[in-house]
Amino acid sequence: MWVLLVAWAFYFLQSTRSLTVGKMLDVTVGLAFHALIFYFNWYVLIGRYLARDHIFYYILAVLATLLAFALVLSPLDYYVFGQFNPGMKAAYSPENLLRYVLGGLVTIFISSALKVTGNYIRNERRNKELETQKLSAELAFLKSQVNPHFLFNTLNNIYSLAYKQSPETPDAIMKLSLLMRYMLYESNDTLVSLSREVEHINNFIDLQKLRLRQQTSIRFNIRGELATKQIAPMLLMTLVENAFKHGLVSKNEIGIIFNLIVGDDYLLFSTMNNTSSHKKGGYGGIGLENLNRRLNLLYPKRHELAFEEKDGTFFATMKLYF
Repeated sequence: MWVLLVAWAFYFLQSTRSLTVGKMLDVTVGLAFHALIFYFNWYVLIGRYLARDHIFYYILAVLATLLAFALVLSPLDYYVFGQFNPGMKAAYSPENLLRYVLGGLVTIFISSALKVTGNYIRNERRNKELETQKLSAELAFLKSQVNPHFLFNTLNNIYSLAYKQSPETPDAIMKLSLLMRYMLYESNDTLVSLSREVEHINNFIDLQKLRLRQQTSIRFNIRGELATKQIAPMLLMTLVENAFKHGLVSKNEIGIIFNLIVGDDYLLFSTMNNTSSHKKGGYGGIGLENLNRRLNLLYPKRHELAFEEKDGTFFATMKLYF
């Protein structure tokens, strides 16, 4: 863009027979200063103030930038390129300063308009991709979780409790109802309360316990404040589901361990479970691939996801930055 502007300026000067080496240098310096405030606004002012809705501070920063621009360029044009600017009578005359401020303001306006428009287009594209990805993730999640096999086992266990007239029967039915409700309706929101997501995980764990031996160890350790944090729904559940799906297969079971640590600006969730010594190939599958894709869309450059398998134990760690 700037190359085109310089070419146009030189073409105009050439057509008016005003093109000299000194004038070329004068025009080049002027355009360089405009390019400087253009990109200073693009990379610094907009990101630091306007993008964070600090409108007042953004206006002050723009005014300060334009004033500095005028105070530097005006004496430069007067003392260095004065012969090419015969209309200038003083280095810091109000008319000259106002002219430079208005010229810089036009550059700031163009820079802001292009930046905001570009961000809007990118956000629209990302939102459409997020909607598509969210739908795919939800469908994949429902397919892997709420499948006939899972429902069959859960209902069988509930039937067994009911047949024995166990007092745990109503609670088991309620947890299954809450699980289905969350997955089908509440998870449609872009963000959910972290405490609500943890409650959903606990309901899922309680249902899984119905099919496990009583001596099986399942621990869910939580540290930090949950109520004030929000998270994209079903991100943690993917790792929880994966732990139950592939864990508890070894004779020397360590059980399943979940750890959730919540800091002021981050969340750290880790899982540890047994893996089968007969399982060949790497870990993963569609669930973890789906999780990685959603993280790239929902938390770009604000997440870490790692997996490790060692001595028959599988470790998964996910860190999100709020």
